[in-house]
Amino acid sequence: MRSSLPERIDLQHHVLTRKYAVWTPPMDEMIRKIGDWIDMRIPGGYIFGPSRFGKTRCVQRYLRNVLTERFHRAMPLIIWNHRPVLAPGEADFWHKILIASAYDLTAPEKPPKKTAGFAICKNRFKTLADISGNNFVVLLIDEAQYMSFQEWKWLSGLQNDLDYDGYVLSVFSIGSHQIDYQPQYMSVTGNAHLAARFMVEHERFRGIESQRELGYVLNGYDEDSEWPEGSGISYLKYFSPADFRAGRRLRDIEKIFWSALNELSPNKRAQEFPMQHIANAIEEVLCQLAIEEDWGRVVEYKNILKIIGATGFSDHMRFISEKM
Repeated sequence: MRSSLPERIDLQHHVLTRKYAVWTPPMDEMIRKIGDWIDMRIPGGYIFGPSRFGKTRCVQRYLRNVLTERFHRAMPLIIWNHRPVLAPGEADFWHKILIASAYDLTAPEKPPKKTAGFAICKNRFKTLADISGNNFVVLLIDEAQYMSFQEWKWLSGLQNDLDYDGYVLSVFSIGSHQIDYQPQYMSVTGNAHLAARFMVEHERFRGIESQRELGYVLNGYDEDSEWPEGSGISYLKYFSPADFRAGRRLRDIEKIFWSALNELSPNKRAQEFPMQHIANAIEEVLCQLAIEEDWGRVVEYKNILKIIGATGFSDHMRFISEKM
């Protein structure tokens, strides 16, 4: 919450609550790849990339709808946001997947016993496939870097049972860059069959790589966004209607914004930046404009540098550049 914002700004605006995402080229690449994997009915694939690049936002805001557009029907897609636990048990494992599938449990807080949980989960997946008029279902695991070998083995058993019954289960996993090392690690620890099943196909989720792509993102706030829903009012138009009417656009500052990102990046060789820090900086620009500050002062280079610096961008880039 910002106490300095004018009263005309609704504090429930999606920019302020951060319940939004703007479409980016990396998101487009990721969803197209998942769609290709669905077409091929592969048993498993994984998407990996550093944190804060926009993978989870893509899953939350766009994946299901874009796949529906591509395949002209709702996909039997279960999205599970994996969370690590100290000692994961099989009963708890199936319970969490059932909850992710929106299964109507009579006692949601109490996991069924592991054998029952497995059977219910298998039948749930078959039902979702039947409803879609196909024999195919997708389980997508977000934050998959936290998956244990045992959890992968449990999924392997489910996949085998469904295959025996004539159903195809594809398991797609999305996680941080650490998951890139899992296939090799699985191989040297006697679990090569899991890597061959779930991780042969892979794709790296990248950051924003060029000034042109940054301009595409900025245009999302200028034109390709809307709040309230159905209003036709973009984010820039809402926060700074006078500047919008005057023809000013955030895309016009793509060059100085890109220069600021490069200046603040500790790794001068890497031109690949996390979407979250870009979004946080743009949100601050919109809020400063809403206070009716001068456009020229808000978007001048030294102020953009200050805004991006305050997001923790440099420290994050220093951390991930060691692993990119």
